[in-house]
Amino acid sequence: MKILLIEDHPLIVLGVKMMIADLQPTAIIHHTGTFPEGLEILETKEINLVILDIDIPGGKNLQMIETIREKKQGVIILIHSGYDELVYAVPYLQAGANGFISKKASQDEFKKAVKTVVAKKKYVSYLVQQSLLNNNGEDNLVASLSPGELQVMQLIVEGKWTKEIASIMNVKQNTVSTYKRRIFDKLGVRDPIELSKKVALMRNS
Repeated sequence: MKILLIEDHPLIVLGVKMMIADLQPTAIIHHTGTFPEGLEILETKEINLVILDIDIPGGKNLQMIETIREKKQGVIILIHSGYDELVYAVPYLQAGANGFISKKASQDEFKKAVKTVVAKKKYVSYLVQQSLLNNNGEDNLVASLSPGELQVMQLIVEGKWTKEIASIMNVKQNTVSTYKRRIFDKLGVRDPIELSKKVALMRNS
């Protein structure tokens, strides 16, 4: 198995490499700390599995999934993130990822996630599965956001203004404003401050 690890935290890189070596001793692991460098590796190397951090230099949130698919359509993508899985797992799977595993997960759970996606199956944790069964939960409100809406939400929470978001996403400012209005309506908030508070509450729940 040939793996591309796109991760910029040295300790996480070390831990993932150790877990992969234990799981697949013959696996070849390519590593990069930025998304653009990861794309270069995808273009020049044979890769079966991409393990991708969401918050990676040069990356553009959900758009990264589509970009990877354009480079290598059949590659398996496992999101490995410190972002709360209850908020972000489903939207990233909807965008085309094969699995989502939290950086807080145990070694056994990480290995299970790798085995599952390599077997061509989708992976989310038991916690996310249970959340999806709760049709009245706020987490499902977030899961109802489109990939574009989720990306805008994430950038708002990061403190970005409309003009900055439009530049990052390469869309018009009025498009961002439309996304924002839909997000506020779906989540029942009035402004970015309320949105940030709601997301923080969901992360800590």
